[in-house]
Amino acid sequence: MTATPAPNPASGPASGSGPACGQGPVGGRGPLALKLARGRAGVLAAVAVAVLGGSAFVTVGGVLADTGLRSSVPAERLRGADAVVAAPQTVEQAEDLDLPLPERAGLPEELTARLAALPEVGTAVGDVGFPAAVHTGDGPATGADPRTTGHGWSSAALLEDAPLEGEAPRGPGDVVLDAATAAAADAGVGDRVRVTAAGRTGDHRLSGVLDTGATVVLFDDETAADLAGRTEGPREGTVDLVALRAAPGVSQERFTGAVREALAGEDALVRTGDRIGDAESPAAGAARGVLVAVAGSLSGVLVMTIGLTVAGALSVSVAAQRRDLALLRAVGATPRQIRRLVAAPNLLVTLAALPFGVAGGYPLAGVALDWFASLGLVPPGLPPVFGPLPALATAVLMVLAVWLASLAAVGRTAAAPPTDALAESVAEPRVPGRARTWTGAALLLASVGASVPALVLGDETAAVGPASASLLAVIGLALVGPALLRAVSGALGRRLPARSSALTWLAVRNLHGHSHRVAGAVSALAMLVAFALSQGYVNTTLLAAQTEQRQDGELAASTLTAPALGGLPLGLAETVREDPSVAAAVTATPTALVWTTELPFDEGVLHQETPALVLGPGAPEVVDVGVTEGDLGALTGDTVALGAQTARSLGAEPGQRVAFRMGDGTEASAEVVALYERELGFGPVLVSRDLARGHLTGDLPAELRVLAEPGRESEVRGVLDGLASAHPGVEVADTAPDAAGSGLAANTVLNLVVLLCLAGYVLLSVANRLSAQTLRRRAETDSLHAVGMTPAQVRSLLRREAALIAVGAVVAGVLASAVPLAFAGMGLLGRPWPGGPFWLLPATVLVVAVVSWLCAELPARRLTADRWRAGAGA
Repeated sequence: MTATPAPNPASGPASGSGPACGQGPVGGRGPLALKLARGRAGVLAAVAVAVLGGSAFVTVGGVLADTGLRSSVPAERLRGADAVVAAPQTVEQAEDLDLPLPERAGLPEELTARLAALPEVGTAVGDVGFPAAVHTGDGPATGADPRTTGHGWSSAALLEDAPLEGEAPRGPGDVVLDAATAAAADAGVGDRVRVTAAGRTGDHRLSGVLDTGATVVLFDDETAADLAGRTEGPREGTVDLVALRAAPGVSQERFTGAVREALAGEDALVRTGDRIGDAESPAAGAARGVLVAVAGSLSGVLVMTIGLTVAGALSVSVAAQRRDLALLRAVGATPRQIRRLVAAPNLLVTLAALPFGVAGGYPLAGVALDWFASLGLVPPGLPPVFGPLPALATAVLMVLAVWLASLAAVGRTAAAPPTDALAESVAEPRVPGRARTWTGAALLLASVGASVPALVLGDETAAVGPASASLLAVIGLALVGPALLRAVSGALGRRLPARSSALTWLAVRNLHGHSHRVAGAVSALAMLVAFALSQGYVNTTLLAAQTEQRQDGELAASTLTAPALGGLPLGLAETVREDPSVAAAVTATPTALVWTTELPFDEGVLHQETPALVLGPGAPEVVDVGVTEGDLGALTGDTVALGAQTARSLGAEPGQRVAFRMGDGTEASAEVVALYERELGFGPVLVSRDLARGHLTGDLPAELRVLAEPGRESEVRGVLDGLASAHPGVEVADTAPDAAGSGLAANTVLNLVVLLCLAGYVLLSVANRLSAQTLRRRAETDSLHAVGMTPAQVRSLLRREAALIAVGAVVAGVLASAVPLAFAGMGLLGRPWPGGPFWLLPATVLVVAVVSWLCAELPARRLTADRWRAGAGA
């Protein structure tokens, strides 16, 4: 214990300020605050580590959110346009983030002529896109999105500085390529190249080569409109976008104003500057929404975890100063002065650690964005936005968190009468606060209530409650911990066998007598246990439920896909069905639907996006989705099938019609023909191929699920391998039940990696906190040495205390996560335990045991070595 500065005789309590109000650079309390902090580098280091890691995490989340809100993919093909008119690719939400549409929305073709007639417009091009790929010796060559690589020749006018070698395409047999693609195909002007366009493969004359960095496969405009499906069907008379160039001598401001005025009342957006890339690649806009959603979904767990970690570190810091603070209260310091004295050094440490955490967060955000791109969550070309706002928000949040945590940690000492404060500085309060205990009990009950929805929700939302409930339970355990630990340690002390050693008895009595301090250590480790088990097992339980439903419902043995071609070639499905070894072959394509529900009390409407699977005729032959009502075989025409949970939320039944928006934003309605229970494995909505036609980007099926005749699986596989060899770009994959779910979804991988990062941060912070707590016990170890204990016995005592703390933390953490995980298991798997690897539990226990032992053993060796050297010197 450091010496407490003597009060200034000239200023007593009557002055109204006390000794804490001596003159200093920080409101008169700077030097005294520094003296109080002197010799407590360990506890302040715990605060610094918590702030350092927390600020890095918050900065990463802020940069991702900022990127999602402000970043844009650079334009490639439309770099020469001054403005681009496109249909909205989002559904507006009144008080929430807009929902991105996964499919390309179209515009009326007549807008092109209307805009071209404006005197401010020099060039207006109605652009359409369709799947296209050029076959080369190394496989198909295509653009970033193979579904929209093909375009009409008129769009070449928007390429910047792209000289043409050769001539424009004259008819359906001609094509123009960019220089890189032509070189990959080893073709020159006049040569024949093999191209798959809109699912049709054939040889075309290379009429020209454009020297441009963008990947282009250009046909004449009439052929392009036919390949893009704009001459008939739902998209007849539409274009993807209208690209504009200003007339010579017209300023950008005047040009843009004229275009916006001409489009007044139209459901169209005018993109200029950096936002042209969003119109060229709608996936970029959807990706930005994903980044904002990821940052938002992580914010709750992130803030709660960082808050608990920082508060725990500060509680150790305040505990180290309790005696000095009590003496200051006794000589007249006011509660307000005590709070400022405690907050000052912690805020100084926070300000010192913040720059390093924020500086580390920016490059980590760049790494995270690259990783998201590798998972397919964002396009590779999306540039990060490194603005000052995330740093400012992080600084405000962390300073505010440390300030509030400091006030909460010192509240009891500052508010207590001086005599009580002095008494509690020597020995902990005999009875933990009743309000604290009851509040903790209430939070424990609330955590059980938060887990109940998992029993009735059979979809992915069932995993949300248990993940949050376990952290709520940890907070409750931290509050009720002193009372609970005091009761348990008292009972344990009374029931210790007579043959127990004196060191064991003393360890138990220490836990009982210092229940507040020990409860802080137990709750810190329990938070690590609960966090690892709940977050880990909730994700693995959800994954296990998805895999189980896929295994039970997937009947097809093999799947054909063609991602490099933008979808399956036309006629391939019919060829597969004609083979006698094939029992059934059904096309499938993922998309999404947007549902609109009215909020109560006339508060507007809520839009919700749900994934959907488009299935061709004959779906019951290749998938068993667990139909409970209706007939999945009727999934033709304007029909959908709904998962049972989704149907309940919509109030829909078989035979009713439901209204929604397709993936391109088109309003539609369909008859519900079936309800099913395996929506975790197959999605909440199944859509007929007839209904989805014309509302999918590229409009080609993404995959073909093939069911073999009994006993002819290997023969079917051989047939499919032969078709894949004959059609470059077509791939064969297994979809047998034992292979279903073998790969982790991108969002599952994301959750698990974030879990590991947060667990590492919590582990490091907890280790620093426990080490600081042990180093604070120098006075105790000196007293034990004075009564005859050897250094080895002191270390043995601390080891036994650490073992008891580890056991208590494991039990508390397991109990905190047991009920939420049991409810999640019952709701998703029908059993009262979670799914996932069993080794996670013993691994977590082992980590807690090792951390607890190291945080007792290493500081104990330092304490006893210092004391031995002091004794030897004497």
